Amino acid sequence: MLRTDSARLVSTGVPHMLSALVLTQGIGILRRILLARLLPVGEMGQMTYVMQIADFVAIVIDLGITTAVLKFAAEPVTDERRRELYCAGLFWSTLLSSLGALIYMTVVLVGPVSEEEAVRTFMLMVVPYLPLAALARVPIVFMQARKEIKRAAGWSSVTQVLSLLLLVGATWLFKLKGFFTVVTLAPATNLAILIWVTRDQLHWFAPTLRELRRLLSFGVLSIVANALGTGNAAITVIVLRKISGSDEVVGLFAIALLILNAARLLPGALLQSAFPYLSARLADPEHLRRRMLELSIKGAAVVLGLGLIWLVLGPHLLGLLFPGQYADSYWPSVVLFASAVPFAVSAPAAQILLVTNRVRANVCSGLILVISNVALALWLVPRGGAVGAALA
Repeated sequence: MLRTDSARLVSTGVPHMLSALVLTQGIGILRRILLARLLPVGEMGQMTYVMQIADFVAIVIDLGITTAVLKFAAEPVTDERRRELYCAGLFWSTLLSSLGALIYMTVVLVGPVSEEEAVRTFMLMVVPYLPLAALARVPIVFMQARKEIKRAAGWSSVTQVLSLLLLVGATWLFKLKGFFTVVTLAPATNLAILIWVTRDQLHWFAPTLRELRRLLSFGVLSIVANALGTGNAAITVIVLRKISGSDEVVGLFAIALLILNAARLLPGALLQSAFPYLSARLADPEHLRRRMLELSIKGAAVVLGLGLIWLVLGPHLLGLLFPGQYADSYWPSVVLFASAVPFAVSAPAAQILLVTNRVRANVCSGLILVISNVALALWLVPRGGAVGAALA
C-alpha cells in the first residue's frame, strides 16, 4: 500500500504541490516565521489584522470566477474550450475584482474599520493587492485543471520565492510600511510571469454575458461556501481585536493560526492535486466515494500525528522558531490543532460536493460554522483572550 501510495503521490504531483503550498502559503507561513523575528508582537498583530481582511476580500472579490474556471476546465472538454474558459476567466475576473477593490477602498475611507490611523493607512495600501492577487490565481488554476500540477507548482514556487525575499528584505529595512508596499506590488510581478508562461493559451474570445452567467451560476455559491470557511479566521481576528483592544493579543493568536495553517499543508496539497482527477470522474460516483473516504482517512492520520508531535515538542519548537515574546502562543496553538483533524476529515467531502455541483450543502455548513464561531467568540474572548478565540 505504501509503495502504491508513494507512486500515486509522485505521479499526481503532490510533492510539487506541497512544495508550492509551503511557499505560496509561506507568504503566510514561512514569511510570518521570519516576520515574527523582525516585528514586535503589537506590529505582528496589526499586520495580521490587515492581511486577514485583505486575503479574505481577495478570495471573494471576483465572485468565484476563478473557482468556476477550475471546475469547468477540469471536466472532459476540448483544449479549445479550455482556452476559451481561461480567457473568459481573465477578462471577467479583471472586471469584477477591480470593481470589488473600489468598493473595499470606499468602505475603508468612510467606514469605522479602525480607530488607528496607521492601520487604516495599511488597509488602503493593500487596495491594488486585491485584484492582482485574484487575477494571479487564474493561470495557476488553469494549469491545475489541465493536470499540469508540476508546472503549476513549479511556477508558483518561483513567484512566491521572489515575493518572500522582497517582503522579508523590505520589512527588515522599513518595518510595516516596507511590508505593505511589497505586498501591494508582488502580485503584479507574479501575474506578469504567469501570463507569460501561459501565453500560448491566450487567444481572443469575445466575452459574452451568457458565459459570465454560467461562470457566476457556479462560482458565486462556491465562493460563498469557501468564504464562510476561510473567512472564519478573519472573523475571529476581528472579534478578538475589537473585544481585547490589544494588538499584542492578536499577535499571539496570529502565531497559533500559523501553526494551524502549517498543519493543513499536506491535506491541502492532497486535495488540490486530487481535484482535477476527481472532476474527470463525474460519471463514476462509486469511485468518487472511495477516493473521498481514502483522502479523509489519510489526511486525518497525518494531522493527528502532527498534533501529537506538537503537543509534546511545541514549547521547544516555538522557542526555536520565534522570539520568547511568543511563548504564550503555545496553548492557543494546541487548541487550534484540535480543529485540524475534523478539517482533514470533512474537506474531501466538501471537494466532492464542489465537483458534483452540490455547493449549497457547503454553504449551509459554512453558515453554521460562522454563526457558531461568532457567538462563541463573543462569549469566550472576554474570558480567555487568545485561548478563548482558539476555543471559539
